[in-house]
Amino acid sequence: MQDSTYRMIAALRMRQFELLTVLADTGSMRAAGEKLFVSTAAVSKALSEIESQLGLTIFERHARGVTLTHEGNLLVHRARLLLSEVANLADELRDQKLGHDSVLRIGAPPFIAWSLLPDVLRAMTPSAPLPPIQIVEGRLDDTQRKLESGEIDVLITMNTSSELGSLCQEGLVIRPVGREQWIVVCAPDHPLASHADQSAWSWQDLKREAWVLPPRPTQARLMLEQLLLSQSLPPIAPAIESMNAITNLKLVEQRHGLTLLARRTVAESLKRGTLVALAVTHLPPAIPIVVVHRAQCNQRAIVDRFRDAARALLQDASSVSNGAPT
Repeated sequence: MQDSTYRMIAALRMRQFELLTVLADTGSMRAAGEKLFVSTAAVSKALSEIESQLGLTIFERHARGVTLTHEGNLLVHRARLLLSEVANLADELRDQKLGHDSVLRIGAPPFIAWSLLPDVLRAMTPSAPLPPIQIVEGRLDDTQRKLESGEIDVLITMNTSSELGSLCQEGLVIRPVGREQWIVVCAPDHPLASHADQSAWSWQDLKREAWVLPPRPTQARLMLEQLLLSQSLPPIAPAIESMNAITNLKLVEQRHGLTLLARRTVAESLKRGTLVALAVTHLPPAIPIVVVHRAQCNQRAIVDRFRDAARALLQDASSVSNGAPT
């Protein structure tokens, strides 16, 4: 880096880096101002000052808000890393002063957070006490960004092109822990559940039914549409769309249609008898579940414990499900 550029970057204040990251997250000067408790005019003025100071355009302005330029994307990415390191330093100094263990920050999509994480944490406890845990649920693009910037220590998620395809894998380690099978479920009093003489339903039969599905481009929706495409069938127009897996589960229990969910997500409902799994001729391939962390990880020992517990749990579940009928 040229000395003049270094001096310009070094002259930026932490508050200015924070403004850039908040503006990138919100995509709107008004929304960024609300989040930072300043006026829209103050955000616009501060951004213009930063761009003038650096001699580059960080955001393209348009009627709907702002979007990052190529140079702006690079700057904001590094700003996130810098802000995260400062926050981590503050947390570590506080914990050292108070004699606290370091917090393990785990990122996960919601369905994994509530269906898998409690069991993984319980499996970790026999070997040693758990440190303080912070669980960060959210869409994968958000948790990926937090992993890259150091806001979370470890991410457990699905390893598919639609999920990890956008992840910048430089400096990250992706470690497999198991696979999860998606199955078709319905209420026990659904007409399809009452056909005991049906050996296995075809997708030609199932696509005619009412479905409760997440919207595009979620993994479950893309997985189902790819399966139908492979059989030369058109996509399903769902009767109800909902992003939340728990909402979809409850809707199907109330006989609003069929849905495709991870087996672990519906395990308790299947045990209680509030849902039944339909025998289907072709189910989607099981999806790999992975643990992702930074190569330079300050909490590698506890992250390794987390990964080992998840792997043992998923492999045990896989061996049980493989021996049971669909």
